[in-house]
Amino acid sequence: MNVKKLVAIAALLSLALPAVPSWAAATVTTGNGPVIVKWNTQAVATLTIHTDYTAAGLFGASAGSILANLNGGSGACTATDPTNADLTVDFGPVSPDSGANYTDCMYKNAVNAQVITSSINWNLAAKVTAGSIPADTELCALPNGFAAFPTAAAALPVAQTARAAAPSIVSVATCPAGDAAINATGATLANETNPFSSASPANIGHDLELVLKPLAGAGAQTATVTYTLTAN
Repeated sequence: MNVKKLVAIAALLSLALPAVPSWAAATVTTGNGPVIVKWNTQAVATLTIHTDYTAAGLFGASAGSILANLNGGSGACTATDPTNADLTVDFGPVSPDSGANYTDCMYKNAVNAQVITSSINWNLAAKVTAGSIPADTELCALPNGFAAFPTAAAALPVAQTARAAAPSIVSVATCPAGDAAINATGATLANETNPFSSASPANIGHDLELVLKPLAGAGAQTATVTYTLTAN
């Protein structure tokens, strides 16, 4: 086969092949619109209560200590908790004054409420939900580790009482400013805008002071105090 014939065959082959069109790339980013992905993670929270609490916020093995302020009267408070059981604050036998003086019995390190939560908007409240506080008696919560109720702080470690004596409270109408009256109406102990992890929980510790009006009525009394944590 000579060179002229090879060139001719090559020319015929090129004519037999169809032309390949040149395509332009087409890219559609979102079609008829983007897809919105949504979810709502709910706040998680735990609340742990211990009475007669230690420096670790746990129940104390020894009987709780009760301090007395008789305001010059002849009333009396029991010096230690006779029950000594977790979740029970027992003032034991108390005697009001027979004259005109109030009797104040303060239970040291009475309750520690420990909060663990992912919420940045939560509150802790306490109220009497069974039994009652008589009209001639008052129960006041005294804050430990912070100035006043309701507390709001960036860190709330366990804090035990710094009180060496029971404060003088001479009214059953209202607890002193900064304290919280524990009754059927309820009291806010914390309003928080900080989450607290299990590594750094929030501790709302407080003493409880029982205030007896002169000649307060006799009889055994029991009030159930419920602590409620609301996390939003």
